[in-house]
Amino acid sequence: MNSSTKNVVNKPPSVLITGSSGSGKRTIVHITKHGKIPDGFPTIGVDFEKLTINETPLMIWSIGGRSGYRPLLTHYYRRMLGFIFVVDSNDHEGVDEARKKLHEIIDNDSFEEKPILIFANKQDLPNAMNNDQLQNKLHLDKLNKNIKWYLQATSAIENQGLDEGFEWLMNSIQDKNDKINPIIETFNDTIIMKNHFISLFNVTEFTTFISKIISSSFTFLENVIKY
Repeated sequence: MNSSTKNVVNKPPSVLITGSSGSGKRTIVHITKHGKIPDGFPTIGVDFEKLTINETPLMIWSIGGRSGYRPLLTHYYRRMLGFIFVVDSNDHEGVDEARKKLHEIIDNDSFEEKPILIFANKQDLPNAMNNDQLQNKLHLDKLNKNIKWYLQATSAIENQGLDEGFEWLMNSIQDKNDKINPIIETFNDTIIMKNHFISLFNVTEFTTFISKIISSSFTFLENVIKY
């Protein structure tokens, strides 16, 4: 076995988590991984975390709600095996914008009818919209019947509804991808991708980076899987 073969391992399924700014995306990931509310600032640019759901690894890619790099993620929809969309249930004024963002993802050609988990977060707040209200506001009943979606009422800060949502997503990914070969990616490519997302400041570097990452495969070194 040569060195390149030894450094390639099957990766966990990759899932993109996105949604409205301030909806609690980072809190959901941090609570699920560490069991506590995160310190510091919201996600800026792109980040990734490895979670374990029912003893099964899951790689979560996240992008800041206000990030200028959000459109860049459309190039990676095809490589994702599922999606998580987080909506602020208490944001009555912002729900229309959330609906637009959600449908932009689903209508993208690279979405490919993959399962999408919708976390209706901040259910602990007194004016939060319930599932029936959000289902109507987000036009979920108008989605293509082939799209597998699930709306999960959630309070991230109280760790309510997260396990149920992630369990549905993992089961849905498994059901859809039983016959799909695992995707592989290298640790170096992952770090480079993250750093470039954060440090892109000019059009030349941006264009060069886009060409490079679109043409390269996603792979992980074994030490990332063990992280």
